[in-house]
Amino acid sequence: MVARRNQPLKRQLDALFVKVGSFYPKRENFRLTPEVKAKFTGKLGSDPRDFCGRKVKEVVRTDGLKLVCQDGTWVSYRLSGTDPVVRVYTKADSEQELERMSAAAKQWIFE
Repeated sequence: MVARRNQPLKRQLDALFVKVGSFYPKRENFRLTPEVKAKFTGKLGSDPRDFCGRKVKEVVRTDGLKLVCQDGTWVSYRLSGTDPVVRVYTKADSEQELERMSAAAKQWIFE
């Protein structure tokens, strides 16, 4: 598309995000002690109604626990099958919201 449109990729992406909106994804790994893992594994069975001050619209359990909020932000928790780690994926509409979601995701693991 760069050659065909004769535009740098950044310019094309900027134009696309003007049309559809921006999104900011993040992936983090958190090491878990056996005690924290046991407690957190129990939490994965819950259905939170809100997360980070947002109402949870949908709970998806396909591969872990994904909380989809009404505003389109989401957080997903996935326990590693080989390491004492939980992988956390977050998506938000701005960098500031991404950092808030990421901090809340970490807090929910270790509280």
